[in-house]
Amino acid sequence: MRQPFTTLFTAFLLLGMWTTEVSAQERITSKVPAEYESVVSAVQKVMGLLQDVTQRHATEPISDQILSISNRLTLAGPVTGGFRGAIPEEDLVEMLREIERELKSIVRALERRGEDDLSRRLENLLDDLNDAIDQAGDDVRISRRSVNRYQIRKGKERITIRTRDDWWWDDDNEWEDRSDRWRNRTSDWGKYNMDWRSSTHAFTGELSHRWPYREHGLYRTIPGFRYNRVEGFFLGFARSPLEWSSWDRGRIYGQVGYAIGMRDWRYEIGAETRLGNRRRNPNFDVKVGGAYHLNTGTNDLWKASWAENTSAAALFRHDFFDYYQTEGWTAYLVSRVTSFFQISAGFRADEYTSLENEASWSLFGGDSFRQNPAINEGDMRSLVFAVEGGQISSFRRRPSGAAFRLEAEIGEGLGGDFDFSRYLGDVRAYARLTRDSGLSLRLRGGFTEGTVPLQKAFTIGGIGSVRAYNQNEFLGTRMLLANAEFSLYEPDIMDWLFDDVTLFGTLDAGWTNLAAGTDEFSIDDVISSVGFGIALDDRMIRLEVSWPLRDLGTGYKPSLWFRINPSF
Repeated sequence: MRQPFTTLFTAFLLLGMWTTEVSAQERITSKVPAEYESVVSAVQKVMGLLQDVTQRHATEPISDQILSISNRLTLAGPVTGGFRGAIPEEDLVEMLREIERELKSIVRALERRGEDDLSRRLENLLDDLNDAIDQAGDDVRISRRSVNRYQIRKGKERITIRTRDDWWWDDDNEWEDRSDRWRNRTSDWGKYNMDWRSSTHAFTGELSHRWPYREHGLYRTIPGFRYNRVEGFFLGFARSPLEWSSWDRGRIYGQVGYAIGMRDWRYEIGAETRLGNRRRNPNFDVKVGGAYHLNTGTNDLWKASWAENTSAAALFRHDFFDYYQTEGWTAYLVSRVTSFFQISAGFRADEYTSLENEASWSLFGGDSFRQNPAINEGDMRSLVFAVEGGQISSFRRRPSGAAFRLEAEIGEGLGGDFDFSRYLGDVRAYARLTRDSGLSLRLRGGFTEGTVPLQKAFTIGGIGSVRAYNQNEFLGTRMLLANAEFSLYEPDIMDWLFDDVTLFGTLDAGWTNLAAGTDEFSIDDVISSVGFGIALDDRMIRLEVSWPLRDLGTGYKPSLWFRINPSF
């Protein structure tokens, strides 16, 4: 195949054994953590076998998938000493866990093709990789401190690597200009159009654990297990639609299960196919699909995840969502124009029905579930358009980047019971202010026209919007929301108390026209809150305290929340 990948791994092992000042003229010996070396060794073995797999399947889609993985490891991965992109933080173990999941899908693909020998060899090497990842644990981290300074960190041990020129590398104990090699490699692999992006980078339309938007304007896939106040426990199974990172070209997706509280079945059945050609242009693709469903829906998925809502409802009798039932069908087209931009268009025909509380149980008690609000029932037909774009790095940990989502739903003149239009925009920005601090911002707004049914109005208040007020307390046909969160990562206060945690402060401000009593926006009508919190796992497991800045009849009593998702 091409130049052996193992030389790149050898380069970083040699580079990692030298500290504070390493350049083309100067070397000093140091010790790289053994756990890090075990990961590098396991990855080397996997890379060698991937070359064999690629050679045997050079003309098949599996080759593209393998080359993409190889690219992550050799060009963007810190295990090679890469850091070719401007990546402020790279989590080696997290990257390899994701790649491990992709390699497992390759094993299954090889088994289907009858390549038993290759599949067994790759499966055995995956065991080695898994053992190495477990040995490394979660405390082996890679950080880019400046343009030419990198750091391997294991617990409190740190090794700094400096190089004065990114275009020099060490191979077989000889420093040489690698720019010519890189140009040759780029030319040789150009036909595969491989980016060098890191696996910590999330691109438009990716999974919600890597991408900030959980909403989908065209289809409403929800988990096969959940608990809420209108369904009680829902027991079933679900399959998600196609992902852009998948090499499958078609899929049957959906969900079926039984809602115990409602004593009724819920289901969705859909199909998708992809029309793009990954070999010609891996960044452009088109999905065409359709589905029929009888299911429980909500407009509140942007405030919390289904998993978090289920946990809060089952443990403490807190249900953050408002619900309705839809029965009908949808047809849609989604196009990924580039890695940073996608557009969607679809048609929906749904019969909307109100739902009532059917459950009251929780493990630890708490206040009674609030009543699920009624909606305007009837037949709704609408056209839905969405535009989404951006790029986010390390969304679950220390995010940086920006993303936006714009959605329009047009229900006028299509023959349904409702004539309305609804427009919604959501922009988010994540900035790394320093190595150990960051600022997250969200601006969300929407407005409607025509005769708007209640289920298409906007609600704010509580979790995911303006904390310290009652959940979904403020209703409107026009809405503005702004959130800011300043985070201090691993604060150097008391190591035994604040090790591997994040401290953060919050500011929320929101406005709706019905709560204000006028369609004209005024600062005097804005509701706001401030707070602070502490998070584990960088920012995923959170304890939040928030105070209202306006007394709306309940005083200034703070609210306390335990969360398993960032607010945005």
